[in-house]
Amino acid sequence: MLRATVLPMVAPTPVIVGVCWAVGNARAGLSGLLGVMTAVLFFASGLYVMSRVARANPLSVLAGALAVYLGQVLFLGVVILSLSGADWLDGTSFGLSVLAVALIWQLSQVVAFIRLRKPVYDMAGEQPVPTAPEPSRARP
Repeated sequence: MLRATVLPMVAPTPVIVGVCWAVGNARAGLSGLLGVMTAVLFFASGLYVMSRVARANPLSVLAGALAVYLGQVLFLGVVILSLSGADWLDGTSFGLSVLAVALIWQLSQVVAFIRLRKPVYDMAGEQPVPTAPEPSRARP
């Protein structure tokens, strides 16, 4: 799942950076690159940690998901606070590149999950299905 989502997310990086550079300047292009790197780190780390949590103990998946979500929110808060006063950063290019990568991530994650074909219910297994006894065909 991680490979199926990270590759489509990293592939359009030259296009995103090139558009930011063409519309703005070198500062906008570098800000777009920083935005792509931030979004890739954000989404890939969350999926990686969740895959490790799900393999470790299936009963702790919900608690693990909440912990990962809290960690991601804290990570974004630190990034936003540390870059809010940076005069070297083009905020529009940074934000739009993060948005583009987030949309690509969501689309690739849905496609990867559909192709994964995980059953959403438990299979019956090898147990035979009980059948109802046939009614007697005695004639009155």
